[in-house]
Amino acid sequence: MSTTLNHDSEGLEVVPGSDNNVEGLEVAHNHGFDGLEASPKVQTAYGLEAVSKDGSSNMDNIEGARWSKSQNPRRKRLWLIIAAVVLVLVIVGAVVGGVVGSRSNHKALATPSSSSTPSPSTSAPSSSTTASSIDASSGIGVTGWWSSDSDFSIRLAYQGDDSYLHMMQYNSGDDDWSTMTILTNLDVKQGSPIALSCFNNPVFSNSDPNSDNNYTQIEIFYISDRGYVAEWWIREQQVPEQRTLNGNGSMSPNAWKAGVGSRFTSYWPSVIVQDDTSQLQEIYYNGSWSQKDLGLACQNHSAFAEIPVSIKGGLIGAENFIYQRDDQKLFVEGRKDSTASASTVTIPAITMPAEAAIGAFAIPRSSASNAAMNNYILWQNATGAIQMTWEDDNTGWRTSSTPESLGTPDKGTGITCLTPTLWAVGSLQPGYSMARCYYLVDGRIREIQYDGSNWSVVGNVI
Repeated sequence: MSTTLNHDSEGLEVVPGSDNNVEGLEVAHNHGFDGLEASPKVQTAYGLEAVSKDGSSNMDNIEGARWSKSQNPRRKRLWLIIAAVVLVLVIVGAVVGGVVGSRSNHKALATPSSSSTPSPSTSAPSSSTTASSIDASSGIGVTGWWSSDSDFSIRLAYQGDDSYLHMMQYNSGDDDWSTMTILTNLDVKQGSPIALSCFNNPVFSNSDPNSDNNYTQIEIFYISDRGYVAEWWIREQQVPEQRTLNGNGSMSPNAWKAGVGSRFTSYWPSVIVQDDTSQLQEIYYNGSWSQKDLGLACQNHSAFAEIPVSIKGGLIGAENFIYQRDDQKLFVEGRKDSTASASTVTIPAITMPAEAAIGAFAIPRSSASNAAMNNYILWQNATGAIQMTWEDDNTGWRTSSTPESLGTPDKGTGITCLTPTLWAVGSLQPGYSMARCYYLVDGRIREIQYDGSNWSVVGNVI
């Protein structure tokens, strides 16, 4: 693995040559940008009559299409009447069927914007998607980005009891969450862990934006039915036209496996999983995906999180890893870059129940790129109540209880918190608008927010 981000490499390769398939799209290499270029693919429409090159129909030889002059006039008139009635019925049926079929097809291929490029792998948001559609053991993945010092976007994924991955979206200024897409063609293992991360492509690839590469890419990581760590991506482009594309990621063909019951976490370009020996493994992108052992032993089925140590440090892989050690203590280890080994970060001694839910997020103390971060860790105690361990000044780490109004996460589920990506036009902002965490309460995804002093319940995502 190349261990330092190489921005001299031409762009980001998202899909390998052996798996360069975007559902419903033709994928071609763009030699000006070493990644993938998605372009519309001409397809044969189902249910349409085949015609020859000159536009004539292949119906000339159908038997019975001609009428004989020797037929009895009365019989001829009778046949003409019958034919006319049949013709009218066929026309009416075609019109009605065409309208219904058109509506049905539009629903199957609809994307969040009518100007987006449709993909058969993306179904339309369904009005029947309700809280009951969430799988009781569903993981929750969340990511987001700042597009300015006040505008932001959040994307969240969960698994429904239909086994599909459901993507939700929220943008600053929206009244509520809305369904972005339902990925109906992915082979997702039931109860799969889910992790999301994202990046703005020109920012990450250090390239000038143009009409082909100016998009934000959302990365979705999950366990496939075959038990492999899999990657799917969604690209959101706003200019020069609004469109959404999605496809299979280049990680998937590696067939890497996580341990049974492993949780996932991701902060681009890193993904953390647990192996069968309870060691934390990192899958890291630096022009291509590679895997390495972090040397961190944790509780079997431990929850874990990763957050950047600073804006500047995060750009070279400097991160803090939060997890439950094999002695059930809450533990934090940090590294100064993606090549360095992690070392212990001193926090108060906290023993948690085995496999306790853990979530974490970080916020810069100022807009300076090397500013220290305010770090927050949420975890569950023996009664199931949410506790917060944090540092937001130079006095060290502290622990306190959170309000009972936040509720208790459903047994066996996790807590997922949001740290916006560094790789965005707006980078990381010191404000608390995106200081949010998510977990299941009574089978619904609850969203809570921290304002720097107090927690509040925003509501249910779904």
